[in-house]
Formats: sequence, structure tokens, C-alpha cells
Amino acid sequence: MHLRKTDGVVHPVEALDGCVPLHISIGSVPLSLFIREEALLEPAMRRYREFAHNSENGFPIVLKKREKQTKESGEFSYLLDDAKIVLRSQGAEFHGVRHEYALDSLLRILLTMVLLPQRGFLLHGATVVRDGRAYIFFGRSGAGKSTVASLSPKGSVLTDEISLIRYSNGCWQAHGTPFWGEFRAAGQNRLVPVAGFYLLKQATEERLEILSVKQALRALLPCVLFFASEKSAHETLLRTLLGLIEEIPCHRLYFRRNAEFWKVIAA
Repeated sequence: MHLRKTDGVVHPVEALDGCVPLHISIGSVPLSLFIREEALLEPAMRRYREFAHNSENGFPIVLKKREKQTKESGEFSYLLDDAKIVLRSQGAEFHGVRHEYALDSLLRILLTMVLLPQRGFLLHGATVVRDGRAYIFFGRSGAGKSTVASLSPKGSVLTDEISLIRYSNGCWQAHGTPFWGEFRAAGQNRLVPVAGFYLLKQATEERLEILSVKQALRALLPCVLFFASEKSAHETLLRTLLGLIEEIPCHRLYFRRNAEFWKVIAA
């Protein structure tokens, strides 16, 4: 099974048991989506076309209309409106997915769980590439992530809403994601070494303020997408964030919603 890509569109070329596999990779995590409904498959192919991947060994995700099985020991499940994810060690099931936006949301939840033991996480943040390095601007809704993205040069925005960060190849790297926001940057499927993190704060002048380890942890935690309830999962996330903060500088960036903020970053 594989996908071919022509004219910027992903095309499924083989089916499995009557179901078309859509192979994608997000954050170097290969995924195989089994979507039986054509009305959902077509928009999914368009939405994730830049993340097409020809691996046949992706983590299997089966979309079903409704849940029939009961929760077993060791499973992770999460209910989001009418849709639900059930995660097992060998694969996942998405139940009640009616449109591409629900699929997108469940994929985010899935990735937070898959990335957790791999020193990776999703962050509410815009990632902009400058001189071959990734600058991650984060903050809660309304902080200015989309503004930063819109003020950045064309082609430099890796993602404008959900940033994916993980430790690989001996360094922290930012990956493009298909999870876009108001700027509607569809994302680029590439990875770039991380230069720094910038907590956005609107102000009357541009300036940087370095954050201590404690301050950085307090700033990052509310912006990390996280859905697990187990104590061990929380401890794993804390270790990941502390390891990142020890290596990558974290700042508070005061800015006036114009491109002048790059001057203080580059100073």
C-alpha cells in the first residue's frame, strides 16, 4: 500500500479490506489512516497532502462510526464533543468523526500521547524559520501568534498555531504540522533546529526578558497540549520540558504587533 502525489494532491492507490489507507507522517511519526467514508477521505487527503508518506508501517488509525467495545485496562480514551479516540499499544480507533475538523482534533490528541515517551510535545505556538533555525512564539489565545506569522516573510512560517517539538538527532527540533490557525498556513513538512522560545506579551515597545527555569516552566505548561491524567504521564512531560529549558533559551517578548520585534531578537 502506498500513496502517489501528483499536482499537489495525495492519491490512494491501493485498498486494504475494502478500506483506503491514507499514509501520512507528522513530526516524523508515521500514521496510517483507514477511512471508509469517501466524504471524509477526500478532504483528509487535501488537508494532509503536504504530509503524505509512503511508509506501510505507520501507526494504524481506524475510523469507525460508533464505539462498540468497552474500555479495556491500559487503554487511553478521550471524548471530544461527539467524537472519541481510543488508543491501544498496537493502534487507535477514532469513533464518531463526522468532518475533517474532528479528525484534525483527534490527531492532535493522538500525537500528544505518541510523542510523550519520545521527548516530544505539541505547543500552542507559531514557528518561524530564520537563517535556518526555528523561533517559536507561544502564548494563549489572543497573545499574537497569528500576528507574528502574518508579519513574517513568505515561506518562513513552519506552522502558525500548533508547533511540534521533539528531541532527535542530538538536538531539539521543530517540525511543521498541518494544524493551522487564523493565518491559515497549511504547514511545511520539514524539521528545523530550535533557536529559542518567546512568550508573547503586547507592549508599547520591543524588548526581551530572559526567563528563569521556573518562569519558563510556568509559561510553557499552560500552552502544552496535554490530555493524559496519569501521574507518570505528567512526570514524563515535566522531565521533557525541564530538559528543553536547560538547553534552549526561553524569553518573554514584549512587542507592538509589528515586525520590529526581530531587531531585539537578533540583537
